[in-house]
Amino acid sequence: MPKSLKVKINNLRRDEYRKNGYWGDATLNDYWQMAVSAYPNKVFVRDNLGSCQRFKEVDHLAGKLASYMKKRGIIPGDVISVQLPAWSEFFIIGIACFKIGAVINPILPNYRGHELVHILNKCRTKMMFIPYFFRKFYYSKMLNEIIPEIPELKDIVIVNKGNNLLKEYGTTLEEILSCSNTLNECASVSADDVAAVLFTSGSEGEPKGVMLTHNNIISSERAYSASFNITSFDRLLMPAPIAHATGFHHAFVNGLLTGATCILQDHFEADTCLKLIERYQCTCIIGATPFVYDILRSLEKKRYDISSLRFFLCGGSPLHSYVIKKALGAGLKVISVYGSTESVPHTAVGIDAPMDKFIHTDGKAMRGVEIKAVDPFRHTVPVGIQGEEASRGPNVFVGYLDEPELTNHALDDEGWYYSGDLCVMDKDGYIKITGRKKDIIIRGGENISSSEIEGLLLCHPNIHEACVVPMPDRRLGERACAYVVLNDPTQKLNLKDIQNFFEKLKVAKYKYPERIEIIDRLPRSATCKIKKNQLYRDILSKLEKEGLLERRDRGTDNR
Repeated sequence: MPKSLKVKINNLRRDEYRKNGYWGDATLNDYWQMAVSAYPNKVFVRDNLGSCQRFKEVDHLAGKLASYMKKRGIIPGDVISVQLPAWSEFFIIGIACFKIGAVINPILPNYRGHELVHILNKCRTKMMFIPYFFRKFYYSKMLNEIIPEIPELKDIVIVNKGNNLLKEYGTTLEEILSCSNTLNECASVSADDVAAVLFTSGSEGEPKGVMLTHNNIISSERAYSASFNITSFDRLLMPAPIAHATGFHHAFVNGLLTGATCILQDHFEADTCLKLIERYQCTCIIGATPFVYDILRSLEKKRYDISSLRFFLCGGSPLHSYVIKKALGAGLKVISVYGSTESVPHTAVGIDAPMDKFIHTDGKAMRGVEIKAVDPFRHTVPVGIQGEEASRGPNVFVGYLDEPELTNHALDDEGWYYSGDLCVMDKDGYIKITGRKKDIIIRGGENISSSEIEGLLLCHPNIHEACVVPMPDRRLGERACAYVVLNDPTQKLNLKDIQNFFEKLKVAKYKYPERIEIIDRLPRSATCKIKKNQLYRDILSKLEKEGLLERRDRGTDNR
């Protein structure tokens, strides 16, 4: 195994997790073999382009691909990077990695040359899978341009998905599966070995490679499934990217562990999502906050049969209570979950929790996980006091790839991961995420939570989406600038309207937005997070053009 992927696991934590049954000796491949034995003829995965494979079919095809990988010199611990949309082929590639003991590295489809050079070199990737064409972009051409900068990448495999592929672009997955023999024997690896490296979105610098062992992944998904009673009878609709932690864990791995059927949507569009629910009688959806807004808007325009749906598990950014109430009224039971790539959703509102917990919190710790809120010195703060959210448990990652200093800052010697998110915990152990540590506007010495103001803006009947960023001010330091997307652009909305609305809500005046920018859509990353630093730079540029800001008044742009 490459030296960079060898991790040191705290022996005390390992002994405790094994004693309590959270960790064991079984790997993801062991669980896969059990699933194939139990559900050979059951559909494992469908995608919205028409592909459909049963458990035994995925196993057969993955065996062929694993045999090819072995012939090409892939050994246990080597990294296989996969930059695919949510297509069924991802499942075949993932299972092949587990069979041969390779480490899978899912990469978001919207990453381009700059990000790829960083990620592939960081992982020392030996083999990579890419689409030939997806959403008006040719991936082979991009990769050919950056190959000289990635010395350890030896093999590129193209997933064609029905396009007219020119032969000179390289080996296709279809060719491999049609002419390879199946793997005779699976590799032997430890459950404490790294199984996957998932990269964070890199909003605070270069993307960081989050290393997760077999035990990390298995324990987190077992707790997740237990929290929501997900079984082989469920049909999981995944509209989020399969290369993101949400899609990777809660579709691919969850289906592998529970025997549930996974329905993939390679690009989220609300009406298509609702049609998939109707057609396949989906029981669960897992996705980001913006998906809820778009689905509610579609349901207002057209009726869909969503009676099969047990719930929509929503994470990624705080969901305002107003939206949860609106969703419940539309027959959509939205349940908040909270976590990160480093500590895969580890809090949730239980299915049978009191209504006020559904509406006003982001849940409590899942099985085996501890959570706390801490002050800047990492001392636990009392109930009801805002602090940084920290979690500890068998799900928590084992480090950032080749980033010891970043690892030591985020992960302490006792196994606590410090998220950078702010939260308040109630007396029952439920938390409410209130924003990011860096997502605070300091106005004349008063701290204003951007997240709180965004939630209040969403209560306005003509605001569809909102994002609040700081704008520099010589006298007060910073003021709040609100970027909003309107439900009805023909109905004008100005700053005075917003301030009058906040007055009716009885909000403290220092929290009022002091500038409003109406835009068509909020800029978002592939993981649906709002690009706040882009909006921050935008307001700086506008203030400079208006003569309200000089370069020396900018401060730092690293928000």
